[in-house]
Amino acid sequence: MKAYLRSLLFITVVSLVGATEPAVEKSALPTKEPAKTPVNEQVYELPKTGVNQPRPGGGWINVEAVGTRLIVKFYDQEKKPVAPDVTRGLARFRYASKSPERAILNLEGLTLASTATVRPPHNFIVLLSLFTSENAGPSEFHSFKYP
Repeated sequence: MKAYLRSLLFITVVSLVGATEPAVEKSALPTKEPAKTPVNEQVYELPKTGVNQPRPGGGWINVEAVGTRLIVKFYDQEKKPVAPDVTRGLARFRYASKSPERAILNLEGLTLASTATVRPPHNFIVLLSLFTSENAGPSEFHSFKYP
């Protein structure tokens, strides 16, 4: 009986050693070439913070409450940052338990920023009007819940 178990153990060990060697040579296996990606093409993404809204004429805006200010950033269809094509804006905030507040948005570099204080908690409905000139009515209107 012992001889039978030894021979069975020997056969098992030999078969396991043989199983660790590849059945096919590595050079015979087909190799996968890495996918070629364009070198100069950069993929842009919208910010993860704030609220991203599509614009009616194409492109995007990102509205974010930073500290005590409301900041509006502008992006084109490829999601690249661009200069705003509007001159000013008006934001109205509807809080759940407070009376509504308003803030004028003026140009500051590549953004529109509020001059008034946006008080926490930053949980409200925003009614955003964007203007292109002094005499005309709003050229765009956005309504959304923040955040």
